[in-house]
Formats: sequence, structure tokens, C-alpha cells
Amino acid sequence: MNETTKVENYDDLCIMVDDATSYSKADLRAIMLSRRQFLSEHVRAEMDCCIADYLLTVQEVITAQHLHSYLPIASLAEVNTVPALERFVAIGKQLSVPVVQHGDLLSVVYHPGEELHTAKFGQPEPKRHLPADESTLDVVLVPLLAFDRQGYRLGYGKGMYDRFLQRLASQGNRPFRLGVSYLQQQLGELPVDAWDEPLDAIVHEKGFIRYT
Repeated sequence: MNETTKVENYDDLCIMVDDATSYSKADLRAIMLSRRQFLSEHVRAEMDCCIADYLLTVQEVITAQHLHSYLPIASLAEVNTVPALERFVAIGKQLSVPVVQHGDLLSVVYHPGEELHTAKFGQPEPKRHLPADESTLDVVLVPLLAFDRQGYRLGYGKGMYDRFLQRLASQGNRPFRLGVSYLQQQLGELPVDAWDEPLDAIVHEKGFIRYT
């Protein structure tokens, strides 16, 4: 498969990823993004609400004081975390979101509804960058294109979340790593590189998968 490969229908997507380890990460990204974009906005919105409900049942989320979460990129059909973030704030939790600086992720304070702008890679970021205290992070909600049964994720290829999680660990903080995804993005086994950071769990529209 190469950049000119065209995915014609959802059944093709299912067939093409039976053995994910036989594909390059670049090809898998194209396949899994197409699979997610086949979902209608209405279907995704319903699943996003279910995911928000399940997030509030995860023990580490319940006890967390400070959560870091991505803000969704609509063009990539990412799981919309905003409904969950609004509920987190309503029960008194502190929120931070990522901003990209010099190719790396940093946490900044976030309040739902504040003014955002579209940054370099299409991600929404707060216009005001007030650094968050990353040493107090309890949970990190991680975006992904695919996940496997071993707890590894397929990201967008820039390695920013891997470096972010490694940096936190090197500073003595290892927050709970919680992937957020639709269940259809699950694969049996992903190709893994030495620098890939595993997740602790996944929340999807039908429930919760714990790896640790």
C-alpha cells in the first residue's frame, strides 16, 4: 500500500488490517484514519457521549485532582473530549491541555469555553498559555488512531506523546495513561518501536479495557 491507495468501503478497511504487523505504521495510519472518518458525525456524537459516561466510571479518573486531555481535531474525526471535560470541571477537577512548543508537548491550564485558536498541526489550543503544574498530573487522556490488545497505541507519527510521557516519568511523575478511542480502532497487534510508550487503559464507547 502507498500514498495513492484508495479505500473504497468499510469492509475493505476491516480486511486490510487482519495482520497489522505486516503493515508499516504509515500505511496503518492511513487505513485507521479512513476507518474513523467513515463514521457519520451523528454516530460519532452518540459514541462520544457514551465515552464521556464511561470516563467518569474509571477509578483513576474519579480520584484524580488534575487531568490532562487533548482537545479534538475535527478534521481527523477524533473522539470529542469536550463533553467529558465539562463534566470534570463540574465535579471540581483541574484541567490542562497540550500545546506544541518547539515540537514538544507542554501542559497549559484550560477552562472549558475559553477562547481557542487553531495551531500548527490543526489542533485547538488556548489563546492564553498559562503553564500548568505538570508534577501534579494524575491522569493523561491520550488521542490515538489505533490500539492493540497489549496496550500500545498508534499515534500520528510525530512522537510527541511518547516524549511527553517520558519527560514526565523522568521528572518523577507517572500519571495514569488513558487512551480514548472508538472500539472499531482496536487491532490485534501493532508494530512497536523501542520508544513507544504503552497505555494503562483504554476507554471506548462500550466500556473500559485495563492493561495494568
